[in-house]
Amino acid sequence: MTAREQYIQQLTDQLASLSSKERANAVEFYNEYIEDAGFTTVKEIVDQLGSPEQLSHEIITKTSGDQSVLADSPLNQENNRRLKKVLYATLVVVLAMILIPLAIELIGIAIGIIGAVLGIGIAAFGTAASLFTSDLWAAIFYLGGGIILLGILIIVIVLVIWAGKWLVGGCKQLVHYLKLKFKEVA
Repeated sequence: MTAREQYIQQLTDQLASLSSKERANAVEFYNEYIEDAGFTTVKEIVDQLGSPEQLSHEIITKTSGDQSVLADSPLNQENNRRLKKVLYATLVVVLAMILIPLAIELIGIAIGIIGAVLGIGIAAFGTAASLFTSDLWAAIFYLGGGIILLGILIIVIVLVIWAGKWLVGGCKQLVHYLKLKFKEVA
């Protein structure tokens, strides 16, 4: 008789108070668990699951109504950890798929706004220069407009730099948070 068979037999004997279906489910689960884990000695099995008496007591106390007999089993806990890892990895991929194109769009919009304001400002200065010889007041008006637009350009550039730093900082915090979650799950 192998160590697994010996342990499972003792567990089956200890679970005599359960219904035959519950007992069969629990025994089948732990039989597969021990086999999948590759335990070859009773000591390895007991180190991982506890003695058959301890394990049977856990199973019996957790068995009630429609609750799963094996909810807190080591295998189920490992599956939960794996599921969390997969969910976090999926979250990272989805966020990357959303944030990278969004960042590219925002950079393009910022460059467009800066270019438009700069172009209009240069045009205002050009118009003012051409009008200095014919209409002094119109030239001063366009010169003032150009100066205002260049001031707006400086404000826009400062806002774009601030927003960029804010977005990069937020992304760094998100990556740091997800990295901590991966370590916590692993």
